[in-house]
Amino acid sequence: MTRNAPLQDNKPIMVGLMAASPDGKGFEAKFENFSVKHLPDQRRAEWLKNHQ
Repeated sequence: MTRNAPLQDNKPIMVGLMAASPDGKGFEAKFENFSVKHLPDQRRAEWLKNHQ
């Protein structure tokens, strides 16, 4: 699942995984071998191309 939110251009952000348990005492979670892939939109792709 992803969360979409408007972000300011050229501002650093932090990303990661989260697990939650809405009921009970919760659970143990272990995340392995995940990666974050940058998928720029057209405006950001143009900016990246012009600012290499």
